[in-house]
Amino acid sequence: MWQWQDIVLTIINFGFMITAIPAILRNHQHKEAKSQSLSMYLITAILLTVMAYVFFTLDMLLSCVSTAGTGIMWFLLTYQKIIYSK
Repeated sequence: MWQWQDIVLTIINFGFMITAIPAILRNHQHKEAKSQSLSMYLITAILLTVMAYVFFTLDMLLSCVSTAGTGIMWFLLTYQKIIYSK
């Protein structure tokens, strides 16, 4: 059975994923990633990965998957920052 907190955190994470899509697409179209620093992208991605693990250990599987998805998007932004900064 899902906990209500799991559902709320999942909805919030899907909101974060939706808001990251335009940034990823803009970076891809313009072949640049100027909006944030590399350290900000990387630290956010790592911390989201840690959060996903914590949710997994708490048996909050929906939150785990959605937070991992958000983390993957931040790792993609990190990758774009590295590639397009050359």
